[in-house]
Amino acid sequence: MKKNKETRSSNPSWEDLNFSILSLIFSCLSLHEQLFLLPRVCHTWLSVTLDTLFKNSILDLRLLDKLDEEEQQLRFTHLLRLAINRFNGWVSIYFPRKHIFGYFATIYIAEKTPNVSCVVLPCDTISRVSSIYIPLLYWKQLKVFHARLSPDKGLHLHIISQLVICCNISELGFHGKITEKEVLAIVEGFPKLRILDFSDSTLSSKALFMVLDGKLKYLYELNVLHCLIEDVDGKDIGADMDRSRDFKKEMLEKACTFRSLRKFMHCFGKSCEHCKDKSQA
Repeated sequence: MKKNKETRSSNPSWEDLNFSILSLIFSCLSLHEQLFLLPRVCHTWLSVTLDTLFKNSILDLRLLDKLDEEEQQLRFTHLLRLAINRFNGWVSIYFPRKHIFGYFATIYIAEKTPNVSCVVLPCDTISRVSSIYIPLLYWKQLKVFHARLSPDKGLHLHIISQLVICCNISELGFHGKITEKEVLAIVEGFPKLRILDFSDSTLSSKALFMVLDGKLKYLYELNVLHCLIEDVDGKDIGADMDRSRDFKKEMLEKACTFRSLRKFMHCFGKSCEHCKDKSQA
């Protein structure tokens, strides 16, 4: 009997293996196996599967974009619910591009993740879930927020005002058609903003100069890569070589006098392959 116990201790079962080793093994398997096979072996393997799918306290819901079948999506949603209920230390949430979470699903996630500090909405989730600003009431610890803007312009100002009231934002990213009113609301509402990202957006030269006027005294990084900058008539400044040269000179002069700004990312249509491809598409 004693010999049997010694043999068992020298040959541990799979469920007794180190969590990190199991997670490393599981990450090499297909997503289908992680969803349907591994969690059904035992409670230990279920826990390791959840840890593998949602690493480093990050709810990466973009995995849903890789799932085409409804059965796979339902299974992922079930594991997501288990993960959210088992752990309350989530720090970041990345919503998917294709799959749109409904209003109540978004509220449920927000209720279960009150300490999250980073939320990224890479698609038009805002337009589909018109009350996305309600979850912001739960995310009081939010410091980083990125979203692709929808055509509903009035909604953007609601979201900005909700972020100002409820959160302490230090990094903000809006992508899409950005109006001067929205830029003004950002400049006035987030005086301690450190990082501002408008990449892949359309905004006026006046809106950009609002940011570069120096009112954001703590702004360290500004990103306007692949942006379409419009003049007062709504025309692309980059389309006119002389106007583009004058604008670039004025923009860089303002950026150089911006005392806190250390990183300014920008490009222009004719010198940027990404912008060239986008204009030709």
